[in-house]
Amino acid sequence: MNAAYQEFRISSEFRTMLHPCFNIYLINLMRRVPKLLLFFCAIYFGISCATSNHVTRSFVSDELKKQSGFDLTKTKLPGQLELPPNTVTSDGINEDEAIGIALWNNGQFQADLVSISIAHADVIDAGIVSNPLLRYLSPNAGIMASGYINFAFDFLWLRPKRIAAARVEAERIAGNMVQRGFSLIRDVQLSFTDMQFARDKAAILAENAIIRAEISRLGNARLRYGEISELEALTFRADSASAVDQSIKANLDTILQLNRLYTLLGFAPDTSLSFQLTKDTLLAHKISKSEYLELAGLYQPELQAAKLTIASAAKRLGWERSRILAFTAVLNYEHLQSGNTNKWFPNAFNPGFQMEIPILNRNQGKIARARAEIEQASFQYVALKQRIALDVTDAYNRYEELYKSYTNWNSGVIPSLEEAVRLVQLSYERGDISYLPVLEGLRQLVNGKLRRAEIEFELRRSISQLNYSIGNRIEVR
Repeated sequence: MNAAYQEFRISSEFRTMLHPCFNIYLINLMRRVPKLLLFFCAIYFGISCATSNHVTRSFVSDELKKQSGFDLTKTKLPGQLELPPNTVTSDGINEDEAIGIALWNNGQFQADLVSISIAHADVIDAGIVSNPLLRYLSPNAGIMASGYINFAFDFLWLRPKRIAAARVEAERIAGNMVQRGFSLIRDVQLSFTDMQFARDKAAILAENAIIRAEISRLGNARLRYGEISELEALTFRADSASAVDQSIKANLDTILQLNRLYTLLGFAPDTSLSFQLTKDTLLAHKISKSEYLELAGLYQPELQAAKLTIASAAKRLGWERSRILAFTAVLNYEHLQSGNTNKWFPNAFNPGFQMEIPILNRNQGKIARARAEIEQASFQYVALKQRIALDVTDAYNRYEELYKSYTNWNSGVIPSLEEAVRLVQLSYERGDISYLPVLEGLRQLVNGKLRRAEIEFELRRSISQLNYSIGNRIEVR
């Protein structure tokens, strides 16, 4: 045979020198080889069965529901539009219904969720055992028929570590999907707020245009009676035209905001749906900044995913260390002539093994890389905690100031302007003044309402950003 396939064999001369009891022991051992072979084959093929994995779409849905109150559809086909249970579009879609529809139908989010299936496939791949390697040499030119079957038994210690690393990575990806779910929730809340503000602004500016047009009409009348100059009348006309232009722009902005909201929900931009606008005072209790920071540490999905990144890197380090030793069981068959006595058993299977001796290559490079990845993931975790703390602090400070401003306008400025309009209307009804001061008072009241709507709009956006920063849905309204 070729020197590359030579094996260490016990010669017949050496066997005759062995103690008879030892010969009997060897014979009995070889007779048990088939049973041992069957035992190891049962282990080999039994362990290579399908690998379980709890990280699925349902797992992400349950995690998202625990933190936000919204779930995901169990299955999804591309282009299929589904509505969550108890969602009725005929009576108008409120903010919560819009969030549920987006989580079930937003195209980009559904594409991101496929990463869970990819991670599940990686876990399955991590549990797969290498196929046995069969080699056969046919008899030719005096070469005896021989065959080899190699079983890579190093999976006994490699496979569990490989599966553990894949499962932790799958959990990290699931955490990222929960975070992207919160990103979509925030985007829908902001878009819903933008749409509501655009509608409120359009209604206020339409009222403002009517008031400015009436002021312009009275200015023209006073010009005819010689009470004002032509320049003052032109100023009134220009102001009225400017108010009409602002109203047109507000109507356009309403259409654009509706189209953006439709797209986030998974509908076509030209869809026609009604929405229930949120009407509340935003004067309920609010929690402290320290409580928000504590909630961010407990629920922020991105922070939890960073922790899993460290754990995943640690699992990979253990896996790379276990790859130092590669062990393969060998089962050899060789056909011998009946007169040849150089074999223990003619035409029998001879078990053996082959192992890579870890002298030069001990997987040093990949082990060092895994250590560096752990260090990098640890620094990234610290940096992420700092960024999240900054985001929560900025969002909370912004919310605090806007809350004060909203309270001032809602309970101070607007009531004063409404009282001023009431008094000037009483003066007009008594005949003390003309109608022009009444219109001027109404104009100031409209401007005040517009400013209050802007503050309320910014306040709602800050609430959405706060919820996104902590990875939870806290009602502060």
